[in-house]
Amino acid sequence: MSAVVPLTRLLSRPARQGRAAIALPVVAFAVTTALLLVVAGGARMFLVDPRTADEGGFYGILAVLALVLLAVPLVTLGAAAARLTSRRRNDRLATLRLLGASGRELWSLTVLEATVIAAAGAVAGVVLYGALLPLVGLLPFFGGPVGIAAVAVDPLLGAAVLTAVVLIGAVSAAASLRRVTVTPLGVRTRSEAPPKKTAAFVTGGILIVGVVALVSNFSVVGELVGPAVSVAVLLALFAGALGLLNLIGAPIIAARGRAMARRARTAAQLVAGRELAAHAGPAWRRVSGMALVSFIAVVAGSGLAIADVASEAGPLMADIRTGVLVTLGIAFVLLACAVGVTQAASVLEERELIVGLDRLGIPDAELRRARRLTVMVPLRWAAVGGASLGLMLAAPVVGISLLVAPLAVLTIVLTFAAGFALVAAALASTRPIVNGIRRSAA
Repeated sequence: MSAVVPLTRLLSRPARQGRAAIALPVVAFAVTTALLLVVAGGARMFLVDPRTADEGGFYGILAVLALVLLAVPLVTLGAAAARLTSRRRNDRLATLRLLGASGRELWSLTVLEATVIAAAGAVAGVVLYGALLPLVGLLPFFGGPVGIAAVAVDPLLGAAVLTAVVLIGAVSAAASLRRVTVTPLGVRTRSEAPPKKTAAFVTGGILIVGVVALVSNFSVVGELVGPAVSVAVLLALFAGALGLLNLIGAPIIAARGRAMARRARTAAQLVAGRELAAHAGPAWRRVSGMALVSFIAVVAGSGLAIADVASEAGPLMADIRTGVLVTLGIAFVLLACAVGVTQAASVLEERELIVGLDRLGIPDAELRRARRLTVMVPLRWAAVGGASLGLMLAAPVVGISLLVAPLAVLTIVLTFAAGFALVAAALASTRPIVNGIRRSAA
């Protein structure tokens, strides 16, 4: 164990991927930490502020709903940050394993490196949160700006958020170590077969049907357990549905990739289809933020429609409108960060594929087309899947009339347009990295 620290320092040095392989997860952890602190501080304000007492806890319910909707993409971004360098780390650890390193030493190396990177990102996130706090204090609730003191997190809550971020990094990194300890040669030679996820797809589909059925008959559940417990159950069902959406996403992308490869008419379609079939999990994770944002857009659109219909009901409706817009805005920030970081990381992780295709004589335009297909095909499924799930869950709660109201439809359409444009811009921004890889391999 005495060699763990120096080996960790050695393995953390930038390899062919460059310093971005370490900088990208640090940035992602910083954004995750800052937004978690913002969301936690806002939820705390609505739960304990005496100005919310007159509404019978309605502010608290809305705050917890926003926290549930944003918690999944926040945790997803944090977990994605931990996996950004898994390919580089697994290669090196697999080599050590083949040279005789013990499983305990590999585990210690992995957890130590991931913890240091996550902790560095968390510290940077605290600084970013401090810079954002004055802007958050300007948000208009209760008839005016809430002020910094109202939305600032207390030390105990802040420490809990920082601990959660570091744990996300360590646990995600340790989970990625299983393949190295079991099949180090397969990892080192990249010969491991893609896992079958038929069972996950079937299980996730059945559970989603069950969640939709429970929400559709929620009035019966409310009569059995009472109003307070029923709200908690409803929030848990929404959170569970978001998690199940990620469970079935990768199998759908793998099936779509296999179908594309079988029917390919161009080199780009063949390359993209095989890439999606072989690496469906990473392909889904790159765009899963769009599924979550589409889901949130449906819920946010119905909330805006409610506030518009009851605009004369007092300051509560104005606060609902502000809260919905803030929630949707944070969701878009998460999507932008997740897409930007994961797209850049995917180029670094796929260096060998890019170099190999270049040496085979694949034209640059065809390579760009293949990369665009590997992103846009999963993106369409993510957007439609997230919106469809949101419609199925929101319809029994708010009614179809509010979901098809002009303001709700406009929110969903604008979300789709902005999300697709954001992903396309992130994809285009990685072109210099691809060109640099191709030049270095020439």
